[in-house]
Amino acid sequence: MLYGRLFIVFATLSFNLNILKAYSEKKITSGDKDSFPDVFFDTLIWRMNNNWCLLMEPVYNIPLFNPIDGYLIQTGLKTTFNPRKPFELYFKPRYAFNRKIFYAEAEVSTFIYKNEKNSTQIHLSGGNFLTQVNHPFIKNEQIFSIINLLEGKNPLLYIEKKYLKFAFKQTFSPFNITATSAFAQRNYPENQIFQRLKFSPNDPLWSYSLRDKSFTNSISFTYTPLFSLTYKKGIADFLKSESNFDYLEMAISKSFNFKEKVSIDFNYISGKFLNQEFIHFNDFYHFPTGRTLKVSHPVVTTYRLLDYYNFSTKNYFHRIHLQVQTTDFLLSKLNFIKKFNIMENLFFNLAVTENKAPFLEIGYALDYILEKFRLEIVIGRFEGTWLGPRIILGPVSL
Repeated sequence: MLYGRLFIVFATLSFNLNILKAYSEKKITSGDKDSFPDVFFDTLIWRMNNNWCLLMEPVYNIPLFNPIDGYLIQTGLKTTFNPRKPFELYFKPRYAFNRKIFYAEAEVSTFIYKNEKNSTQIHLSGGNFLTQVNHPFIKNEQIFSIINLLEGKNPLLYIEKKYLKFAFKQTFSPFNITATSAFAQRNYPENQIFQRLKFSPNDPLWSYSLRDKSFTNSISFTYTPLFSLTYKKGIADFLKSESNFDYLEMAISKSFNFKEKVSIDFNYISGKFLNQEFIHFNDFYHFPTGRTLKVSHPVVTTYRLLDYYNFSTKNYFHRIHLQVQTTDFLLSKLNFIKKFNIMENLFFNLAVTENKAPFLEIGYALDYILEKFRLEIVIGRFEGTWLGPRIILGPVSL
């Protein structure tokens, strides 16, 4: 087992030299011969003609390990027709070696209408897949492979989800309207047994059932990039769905620039479960947080020290995020720093729910180190106790 842990760390580090920057691409026209190493390190794009291309995600871009699946491998295949009004097919297969199971998810999307400012698009997706219990704030699975193996800890919860989802998006730039309808059958699988690795049970908090069925519908209105309003409803009894709730969320986002030396990003997000007849832990509001900044959501609105699930709520929450970015503060005044166009950030994050004391964190960061990286130090305050300090290396704040 020790050799397995060393191998997986080496493989992860080797295959993820560009984990903190955008993936590379290798474009291949019809008739070109591909080389074997490119399958591991590049996103391959075959352009068959002007109206058809095929994309294959790199095989290295995989969660190498998690406590549920054990060691595993996955990739992604996408084909696109008609670039003017794209019709896309996406297929994401995964094989878990310890569970000896193959599963996958797929998505079909197409534009009914599209021009420079307005469009109408539909999506249909479904499958059987293992996913984290913090949607849509998904954590980077490669980094958590290292955390699982080196520390023997399981900070995330996972559900195996069989689902079917339909989405409709109408754009009248800068306005967007998105409607979704989804049915899901969800299950908390047990951890695999590994020698020397003692993972905490993969169970929902507060004694919820390990299995549930959910039918949810949502609609959101967005005025990009300033404002969004989302309403979500869980409907009971449809296909034995247990979900029965109404949820409303509002988000305000604004950026200010001053003489090209200072920029301020402000975000306020607030949500409330209006009807709480039945809300499974899977449908709680889970905060965007984590031990790494390599995540699927903006760095500016990510907590660094907040617990993964203890702050999750089925009542209400408020979030405030403030970041000041400047080239004229402390270190950015030095000629050496100016030469490399490195910026300084000061940031502030606040989280409030109904049954916890407010959570506060503040930090300082150097941004755009080598154009790709961000180095920060952060401290927090919760229930009268100081947390940190903690130093984090991550991608630039986009």
